[in-house]
Amino acid sequence: MRTATVDFFRAQAARRELEAWSCTLLGVLCFSFTFPMTRLALAAFDPIMVGLVRGAGAGSAALIYLVLSRSRVPSKAQLARIAGAAVGMVILFPLLVSSALRFVPATHASVVAAILPLLTACFGVIRGRERGTFGFWVSAVAGSLLIGLLCGYRSGFRGIDRADLLLLIGFGACSYGYAEGGLLARELGGWQVICWVLVSALPVELAGLIGFAAFNGAWVHPPSASAWTGIAYLTLISQFIGFYFYYRGLGLGGVAKMSQAQLLLPFLAIFASGPLLGEEIDVVVVAGAAVISLILIVGRWSLRDRSGAGH
Repeated sequence: MRTATVDFFRAQAARRELEAWSCTLLGVLCFSFTFPMTRLALAAFDPIMVGLVRGAGAGSAALIYLVLSRSRVPSKAQLARIAGAAVGMVILFPLLVSSALRFVPATHASVVAAILPLLTACFGVIRGRERGTFGFWVSAVAGSLLIGLLCGYRSGFRGIDRADLLLLIGFGACSYGYAEGGLLARELGGWQVICWVLVSALPVELAGLIGFAAFNGAWVHPPSASAWTGIAYLTLISQFIGFYFYYRGLGLGGVAKMSQAQLLLPFLAIFASGPLLGEEIDVVVVAGAAVISLILIVGRWSLRDRSGAGH
């Protein structure tokens, strides 16, 4: 009887683990087209407009869902944390990354994005009280230094470019939102979290969108089909559906653990940029992303959260 009970709980844990990885990886796959789709949208739209449309469109869809489903309003403490995640993911990240992608190719942004799993794991350790070992922090520092060297290499070591600074700040803000949202997903569920995150930012996004369009127009150039496709993808997939799967995975498996699925993001984004944008895939870029990922994998092996399963 005891053996059967142990086997049952092991099977339950295995199913939970499989679901966590499946959801997280599907979310990362959705995110991997964000940079090339942003470049497509920037052919016709101002970067500020791209960022505002993403938040306003996804927030409107989330509001409709919450009203129709009569979802329970989170507590005041949860709403405060939701607002913090919204500032990072819905407001700062799209605006900063869209602005940066005016100056650098999507492949370059993809390499800098290797810092996302590192920062998300760090925020998971800090906010979620998941235990960070000495080896984890060593790999975190080493990975950060290598990303800095790659950025310096791409700029000819003239100093950090404005685009790289925008990317790093944007990824930092997004990582905080990922980690906070992953923790909230344990309490509310992934779908509820992303909907409330989007709705909390909706008034700011709508006001910004109306004001910006009134003074600057809706677009810089008449949008082509590819530009419309890019902005539609960013709104519905990158800012809405992808987050559902990603947050569900973080909630099931733990922020520090599941965030390592982001290690695939640079490679998926690099290889998506080739056929979509015709960008050259630089061997140095791919090799750099591979080394950074290897460093972070080593750090992940040394990372153990307090309960051993992220809960």
